[in-house]
Amino acid sequence: MLKILFRIMLASLFVLTIYQVSKINALTKEPDLSYIIKKIEMQQSKLITNVQDAVFMAKAMYSEKERDGILKKEVIAQRRIYMKRQGKLHEEYLNMIVNGTELDGKEKEKAIKDWQKKSKMSGTKMPFSLEGEGAYDYNLIGSEIRNGIPVWIIGFTAKQKGDGYINGKLYVSKDEYNIIYMDFTPTNIPSVLKDMKLSLTYSDIQGYWLPVKFEMDMKVEVKFLVNMFYRQIRVEDTYTQYKLNNKLSDSIFKG
Repeated sequence: MLKILFRIMLASLFVLTIYQVSKINALTKEPDLSYIIKKIEMQQSKLITNVQDAVFMAKAMYSEKERDGILKKEVIAQRRIYMKRQGKLHEEYLNMIVNGTELDGKEKEKAIKDWQKKSKMSGTKMPFSLEGEGAYDYNLIGSEIRNGIPVWIIGFTAKQKGDGYINGKLYVSKDEYNIIYMDFTPTNIPSVLKDMKLSLTYSDIQGYWLPVKFEMDMKVEVKFLVNMFYRQIRVEDTYTQYKLNNKLSDSIFKG
């Protein structure tokens, strides 16, 4: 009788052990790509729904250097930016400094127009945005710890080439599936541009992960007969002092 009870106890212990192991495996099993994509879409939908508009400060620093590192041009542009969910954007330029000199009047206007041509990003169809919906294929590259945050690394590739489409990687937090960083390149890059790299860094702003820094590095090489024009260009644009849901009037964006 004791032998039978002992065997029953061993069998019960074995079953309980198997159950606990399977339970642990279920808890630690990493989700598949489709689940991660769905959770990212839910978070971005929440952001788009809850943040109707935003006003924030932006400071851009632009530099051009020759091959030997000599600085040829430096521009600092400080703006107040107004954005609305429907893709509306208005920039109010507070100052424009070129090579250490603050511009005004017609010189400032000309420098602003030149800057806007160089820095235009409004037509970019970002992954998981309204404009980029259905435009990208995704793949799960892996995971890592970024700035102390466990993240998924999601690769994205545009389904077509053209202006506004990009290829790159998203870094998505594992806990709440927020995009915290993105690096990318345009699908169409002119041959004169070399080693082009762009990135966006996000941060928690009033409970929503919004861009706080844009960075771009590239090299320009143009050969004309025997001469070679070379510039190493860097842009760093930082975004601060966010104010959300100000009920901005559409009149701000006219003109």
